[in-house]
Amino acid sequence: MLSPETVRNLPRNNRFYILVFSLLLSLFTLCLLRACIPSDQLFYIRTEQVYGFIAAAFLYVALIVSPLKKVVGGQRHWIKNLEFARRGIGVSAAYFALLHTGVALWGQTGGLGGLALLPNRFVWALLFGVVALVVLLLMAATSFDRVVRFMTFRKWKWLHRFVYLGSVLIILHVWMIGTHVAYDWVRVATFVPLCILFALEAWSIASKLGTRYEDLRPKEYVVTLALCIWVALSTLLFVLPGIVQNYHSEHHE
Repeated sequence: MLSPETVRNLPRNNRFYILVFSLLLSLFTLCLLRACIPSDQLFYIRTEQVYGFIAAAFLYVALIVSPLKKVVGGQRHWIKNLEFARRGIGVSAAYFALLHTGVALWGQTGGLGGLALLPNRFVWALLFGVVALVVLLLMAATSFDRVVRFMTFRKWKWLHRFVYLGSVLIILHVWMIGTHVAYDWVRVATFVPLCILFALEAWSIASKLGTRYEDLRPKEYVVTLALCIWVALSTLLFVLPGIVQNYHSEHHE
C-alpha cells in the first residue's frame, strides 16, 4: 500500500504518468482494433502485433538512455528526467509484452493445448519470447526503490544487465516468426534504429574501457574501438537473415 508521502509526490513523478499512459494506451488500442476489425481471428493477430510493437518501442527507449547519457553528458535536465523515467518505461515494456503474450497464447493459439500443433521453428521462437518475457517481468518486479535498497544497487545493476539477453532473444523471436518483418521497409525501419543503438552502446563500452585501461585512454583508440564494436554488432544483425531462417519465409517459399 502506498504511503501518504508517496501519494502526495505522485503528481511530480514522471514514472506515474508513464504507467498511467501505458494503461490508457493498452485500453485505447484494444477498443480501436475491436471497432475496426470485425473478424475475431484477425483482431487477435493485429492486437498481438501492436502490443508487441509497443513493448519493443518501450524497451528500445529504456535501453538507449544509458548510452545516450554517456554521449551527451548526464548534467542536462532532459536526460536526468529521462533517466529517472527509465524504470517506468521498463515496467511499461514488460506490461505490453505480457499483453502480447496473453493475446498470442489464448487468442491466436487457443491456449496451451494449441502449442502442440505448432511447427518446431515456431515453438523455438515462442520459447525465446517467453524467456525474454520472464526477463522483462523480473526487471519490472525489481524496479522499485525498496527492492533496490534491499538488493543493494550493485547487485540490482548486475541483475538488470540481463535485459541485454532479453533483447537478443526478442530479436530472434521476431525474426524466427517472420510475419512482422515480411516487408523490406519494416526491416529497414528496424535495422536503422538498432544500428543507432549499437553506435551509442559501442561508444559507451569503448569509453568505459578507455577509463579502465590506460593504454586505451587516447581518444583515437576509443573512437577506433567504438567503431569496431559498432561494425561487429551491425554486421551480426545484417547477416542474421542468412543464419537463421524464419518461419514466414520458409512457409512462403
